[in-house]
Amino acid sequence: MKVFIYSLFWGLVLSSCTKSFVSMCDLFPESLKVEVHKPSFDVDSIRKPIDMYYVDGKLFMVDMYSSPLVTAFDWTTGKYIGRFANRGQGTHEYLWFSAASSFDGKLGLYDENKKEFAWFSYEKDTVCSSSIELAHSDKMFPFKVIALSNEYFVATGLIEENKHFVIYNKEGQKVSVFGDYPKDDSKPGCSYQDNAFAYQPAGMVYNAKEKVFAVGERDGQIAMFYDMSDISHPKLLKQNVASYPQFVNRSTSTSSSVSFLRENVSGFFGMAVTDKYCVGLFSGKQSQDRDSYITGGDKLLLFDWKGNPVKMIVLPQEYSMITASEGQLILLGTSPETSDYVINTINIYDFIAVRRNFTTA
Repeated sequence: MKVFIYSLFWGLVLSSCTKSFVSMCDLFPESLKVEVHKPSFDVDSIRKPIDMYYVDGKLFMVDMYSSPLVTAFDWTTGKYIGRFANRGQGTHEYLWFSAASSFDGKLGLYDENKKEFAWFSYEKDTVCSSSIELAHSDKMFPFKVIALSNEYFVATGLIEENKHFVIYNKEGQKVSVFGDYPKDDSKPGCSYQDNAFAYQPAGMVYNAKEKVFAVGERDGQIAMFYDMSDISHPKLLKQNVASYPQFVNRSTSTSSSVSFLRENVSGFFGMAVTDKYCVGLFSGKQSQDRDSYITGGDKLLLFDWKGNPVKMIVLPQEYSMITASEGQLILLGTSPETSDYVINTINIYDFIAVRRNFTTA
């Protein structure tokens, strides 16, 4: 079996510190600031989260360094509720959750190591769970999976047909593949392994009302929107590209990997769904230091659900994660002064009101 390795490598690119590049931020006709709020929240119960997701009045944080793997908070009070999803190889045990989503009031988490999609739901004080094993092989290896409904799921990963995404049904079987990788003329003829490792979304979200699937790439500056009305034949609505991932192939006869160069631009760190906008937490920065790594974004990019750039919100600091409740964007970061975790919110209607004022002025 071939081993797949994702690696970060700062190449010896001497011109990268002074090289200018096109920014995705330039696509947005408005740039504005809105008030950031600090809700009451039990930050002492936050461990070392790698993902965060809001579902039905609760905020869930996924942790990979301690068992149980998921911490639940009551979003109304900010109080810690409890933890669930024990680490292990057994039934109803999990190893590595790489993506979060929701449908019909349930939290969906994908275990990349076990190739299982798990549903979790609260019934009174009990967490109920069920899992679906996804078909996989060396040539079809899902990295991230989110739910489109109870019936269908969309994944990204190693796909032999050299497509970006694959649709699974509720039995865990492949339905179709779709989505060409962005065409970078400087790297013709990339294998499906190269593309899979270079184009790994940090944000994959679905608006069930609009039937639109949105993707924000982690490396490079790329956002894509697909019409999922026909689940067998998704249609690309819009692809926004400001720069491509900058990488070199490091594959050997026994392993597949790519290494990112110093001039690579960090793109999205997550996406959130609101009725009106797809909101991307965005960096758009290059690392200028061999020993540093960009770990968050300090801008929110707002797209309409046709994929058109609408406005940019400048944040007061970097945040590493984003999700959305019914009326708020929820941001997780660390304090620049103390390195303690901070939870901040932005009222969604604040920037809608700003838009109205801007338009009528």
